[in-house]
Amino acid sequence: MLKKIMGRKDRPDGIIASVEKLAVQVYQACRDQGLNIPGDIKVVGFSNLVTASFLNPSLTTVTQPAFEMGRAAATLLFKALGNKSFSLSQNVQVIPSELQVRDSTG
Repeated sequence: MLKKIMGRKDRPDGIIASVEKLAVQVYQACRDQGLNIPGDIKVVGFSNLVTASFLNPSLTTVTQPAFEMGRAAATLLFKALGNKSFSLSQNVQVIPSELQVRDSTG
């Protein structure tokens, strides 16, 4: 399906891959279609694994602090379990992500 989308005249000018494994497939589809990253299409992935910097061009990534996200979720869950009047829907926590700009976005 990705190759089909990449082969269309109205293809997207950028793709965000939810994990780097999928970003690698985007790179392959672009190569198969003769598309240049980032000239023809820009690519961003999530997680910032070691492989991101080894891809050619290196992959721009969004790093999400998974440990902190898990800790915050567990803290809220335990508060909710220990207090029946605690409202999860009224508790919002923002945990900043970090954009690691590399060559896949120009």
